Amino acid sequence: MLKFMRDYVKPYWKYILITLAVTILQVYFQLNIMKMTKTIIDNGIRNSDISFIYNAGILMIVLTVLYGITMIASSYLSSYISASVTCDVREGLFNKIVSFSLYDFNKFGGSSLMTRATADTTRIQIFMINFLRNAILVPVVIIALIIATAQINLTLCGILVVSFVLTLIFMFIKSRQSIPIFNEVQSKLDYLNLKFKEKIEGVRSIRAFGKQEYEINTFKELNEEFNEEALNADLKLYYLTPLALIIMNLAVLLIYFVGSMQLKAKIVSISDLILFFQYVTYFISCLAILPFIVTTLPKTIVATDRLEAVLYLEDSVRNNPSEHDFIDDGNVPLIEYKNVIFGYTGAKDVIADINFKAYEGTTTAFIGATGSGKSTVMYLLNRLYDPTFGEILYKGVNIKQMDIVELREKIAYANQKTLVLNDTVYANIAMNNPDLSREKAQEICDLSRFSEVFEFLPDGLDSVMAKGGMNVSGGQKQRLSIGRTLAKDAEIYVFDDCFSALDSKTEFAVRQNVKEYLEGKTIFMIAQKISTIKDADNIIVLDKGYIVAQGRHEELLESCELYQEIYATQSYLKEDELNG
Repeated sequence: MLKFMRDYVKPYWKYILITLAVTILQVYFQLNIMKMTKTIIDNGIRNSDISFIYNAGILMIVLTVLYGITMIASSYLSSYISASVTCDVREGLFNKIVSFSLYDFNKFGGSSLMTRATADTTRIQIFMINFLRNAILVPVVIIALIIATAQINLTLCGILVVSFVLTLIFMFIKSRQSIPIFNEVQSKLDYLNLKFKEKIEGVRSIRAFGKQEYEINTFKELNEEFNEEALNADLKLYYLTPLALIIMNLAVLLIYFVGSMQLKAKIVSISDLILFFQYVTYFISCLAILPFIVTTLPKTIVATDRLEAVLYLEDSVRNNPSEHDFIDDGNVPLIEYKNVIFGYTGAKDVIADINFKAYEGTTTAFIGATGSGKSTVMYLLNRLYDPTFGEILYKGVNIKQMDIVELREKIAYANQKTLVLNDTVYANIAMNNPDLSREKAQEICDLSRFSEVFEFLPDGLDSVMAKGGMNVSGGQKQRLSIGRTLAKDAEIYVFDDCFSALDSKTEFAVRQNVKEYLEGKTIFMIAQKISTIKDADNIIVLDKGYIVAQGRHEELLESCELYQEIYATQSYLKEDELNG
């Protein structure tokens, strides 16, 4: 929590000091308004001095106006500080999450990160605004009133202090005990959001299998379970407010009793007693705020710890660029994998003993069964993960020595799962290249055959894509992904199974366009179909994370049994004979 305070609260320390100063003035004006009551009784009413009472009344009005101004200033400053801190936290979270490797992202999960960026930051904002408006006020009022009441009557002041200390100790103990409970509640909220997200994203499958009622009941059970846990956690703290008021009101009764006895014994005057009762009323009104602060404090501590876990996570893929000189020599491969081994945390090695070279201007393809590690090999190139062992070289330099931004600028990557923005066609195509001209965007769409999707729409490139690409098919999404990749001017182009949903005719046309457009560029292609990669300069056959063979199409047909099986399974022998 100290790191969080240092990085996100400390920058506003000047405003916090001003808020404290304004709060002190607020209490000062309030106490002087109360003191005026004693002054009016002692000097005005006792001496029947109407003029004094009139002048004292005007002064009370002035003090009341000043008190109102300080309240408004305090509210404004607290709102500004809490909103600014929350804004900075959300920005910091977003910047951190964007920089995450896939491993770091999967460590939390999308639903948990969303909860932290929304519910947890909002909880901190609510606490801060109440802390600055009220929690700062409470200690100032308590200190000022203890001093003021002690000047009037030490015995009555002692009763007030003892009752307050007892209340404070009890609240502190219960607050400490509740922190792990609220931590567990927030974890269950993450799980509930995960399930909610799954139900929303899988709504088509749920309807297709007629499982609406089942999923509704399942989510209802989870929601009720979370509700019960949250309620039990809240009940452990919410009785603090009535308990604190009971203790303080009992103290008030005792003060009234002792005060009346002292008044009868002429130890204290009626004006002093009235002023003391005013102080006690003000004391209790401020103290009523304390249970609310105490009940929200454990939740805020948990929320802060959860945010710190994201904000100060040590990156698994570290960006530590060092001095390096690239080797621009035709004999040195552009990309080289040397004895690369990689395994996800908690799992055995996904790929092992990966060795291959890709020279500038060549096409390298990967093929193999699902789960054989094809995409993982390319994730390592883009440094979404780092190898467990071995190294990946770019022009003879280990990519770990390169700045990650510099490395990724050299790569245009088309993912298996296409991200479709709820924006225009142009914005989707130009995602990798904000300076892309509209003429170039149209050309790219023609090359990827994505122009067929919107050419009949009245807005053309300005046609708006539905959220998540709900208004286009899987094959059309892939054409969008290909177009978006072509729009980036890069050295290396990676197509991760981006042709699988295209029909044979469209696939052939798009592949030919891509081949001509990217002539002279280095290309990596991942595919399930041999027709997609048969023209590649080097085809790498993967099986269970190992390279079983690599070479050109004709060489693999003669020497690689697995490649032959894939070829036969896809019935290319018959197709070749028919086209023969």
